[in-house]
Amino acid sequence: MTWTVLGESVIGTGHRTRSVPCQDAFRFRLLGPAGEWLVVAVADGAGSASHADIGATVACDEFVRLVEQRDFDSLLTRNGVIQLFADVRGSIIAAAETQGVRPREMACTALLALVGPESAAFAQLGDGAIVAGSESDYRTVFWPEPAEYANVTDFLTDELFAETVRFEVSNGRHSDVAVFTDGLQRLALDYAAVGPHQEFFRPLFHRLRSEPDPETLFEPFRAFLDSPRVNERTDDDKTLVLAARCSAHVSTPCSG
Repeated sequence: MTWTVLGESVIGTGHRTRSVPCQDAFRFRLLGPAGEWLVVAVADGAGSASHADIGATVACDEFVRLVEQRDFDSLLTRNGVIQLFADVRGSIIAAAETQGVRPREMACTALLALVGPESAAFAQLGDGAIVAGSESDYRTVFWPEPAEYANVTDFLTDELFAETVRFEVSNGRHSDVAVFTDGLQRLALDYAAVGPHQEFFRPLFHRLRSEPDPETLFEPFRAFLDSPRVNERTDDDKTLVLAARCSAHVSTPCSG
């Protein structure tokens, strides 16, 4: 039993107009003897940070690299995940020193999903969202917290980052997982119902699960994220990673 995964980061129209690079990033990896453990890391660089794209990329690279080195049981505890976030933060600070900039110039949010056969750990710092469940019912793991000011959120480079990491361990089997940055929140979340738009996710997961060759989905998936339907709702960068548990193939990772 393994996973089919599809993901992409697409530059927002606002950044494209100003010739600013995409500041989102993502990575995923399958771990364990049969690829039964899924890890997904997604980061959104702060728009006000000069090296936000580098910070987001370093964060995602380090999350996946460090998870691969650690015992899964330790990552099913808050202390273990906080230590993981701290180590990733240390890598960002080291990268900032190499670039000759303050750590704040590499500020980014962080979302992490670690999903195994019968349990999962989810963690989030800042905006964006994680959705998990099955075709019959999806839930938002952490509902976005209202910010005092627009476009203000928490970042991994903040000194008090550990106080703002949200963490949950979930027992049971998750067949579908989606992780996305705040550029897609207006489309993917139902603010009236305080949950995900079920009809946004059901067709996406159905297509992912039923496609014989998931690699053929990459171009249509990217086109959807950069479509007028999406860009009319947001000018921000957009990242979406979809993972469906299955018994067949796994698509080639597409890094953001």
